[in-house]
Amino acid sequence: MELPKIKNKDLPKELKEILGDADAEFEAIVDPTDIINIELNPDEYYKGRTETAQMLIESRQKLEQLRHDFKRHTKTVQENNQSTQEE
Repeated sequence: MELPKIKNKDLPKELKEILGDADAEFEAIVDPTDIINIELNPDEYYKGRTETAQMLIESRQKLEQLRHDFKRHTKTVQENNQSTQEE
């Protein structure tokens, strides 16, 4: 993990006296691996991603089928209403 540096020309007078001609550099207080611990197994990640994509495809197909069935049902109801009104 790279921390910022402040160029000597941008430092206040007091720090220039302490550091001399050197730039101000920061050091990490803690080891980044102590803070961030991400357990990532690439095989499990891609397997989960594939399963999620498959579930999304299946849900979209089911939604399309339900929409189709609803339109067909609505059309049938309208035709029945028209035939009933004509009698």
